Amino acid sequence: MIDLVIACQTDLIAALDARDADAVLVATQALADVLERLPDDTGAVDADLLAYGMKQAEAARIRVKYLTAWNRQKIDRLAEFRGQASSDTYTRRPR
Repeated sequence: MIDLVIACQTDLIAALDARDADAVLVATQALADVLERLPDDTGAVDADLLAYGMKQAEAARIRVKYLTAWNRQKIDRLAEFRGQASSDTYTRRPR
């Protein structure tokens, strides 16, 4: 089962690198489906594969953070061109 997780992570990373929103959605759903079935897997997990899977998860997280920052910069630039401030677009609202 960990092989399926790693394959889905690889697809997600490729989609993120390609900045292909449709592929990101498909890969994310595929990964979610596999992760949902993961607790039912009673087989032993190879420690090396698990470590690799964790590195893949970190690689995907870093890409998402990068793309978020990149989009933030684009939004800020567009707002500046319109003479508006956009610094509160992604801020949390007080509860």
